[in-house]
Amino acid sequence: MSLFTLRDATEGDAAAITALHTANWRETYAGILDPAYLAGPIEADRRAVWQERLTAPPSDLEVIVAEAGGNLLGFASLFHEREPGWGGFVDNLHSAASARGKGVGKALLIEAARRVAARDPGKGLYLWVFERNEGAVGFYRALGADIAERIDSD
Repeated sequence: MSLFTLRDATEGDAAAITALHTANWRETYAGILDPAYLAGPIEADRRAVWQERLTAPPSDLEVIVAEAGGNLLGFASLFHEREPGWGGFVDNLHSAASARGKGVGKALLIEAARRVAARDPGKGLYLWVFERNEGAVGFYRALGADIAERIDSD
């Protein structure tokens, strides 16, 4: 892959982030989330989330995008105060299918960790992932993540 850059997301990124988020959920969560949701309402739901987050973000939210040649390759959203005892919460980490395995996700996660450390030294990162999302679990474990807690979820 050619070089890519990381930058803070802007309101103008909402449509591209929505499209990537929707595509990844449809691919990854087939068989995990309700098929009717994935077939229809997901796009409007994700659009509303990203419009709100990028036009009126909470004070503790940072959204980072990876891009090359004006094309979105991935994004990460990071909440600093969701559960302060746990550290920075990576709410989303997504790479475009064409960018997977090329360092985009890792670079976004490292940048999220750097931002948490700059804001609150000594705190780490945490996230939630469906165990059935084996690709993501493998990615995080390969980077040294540990499973700290399990919960049942519908």
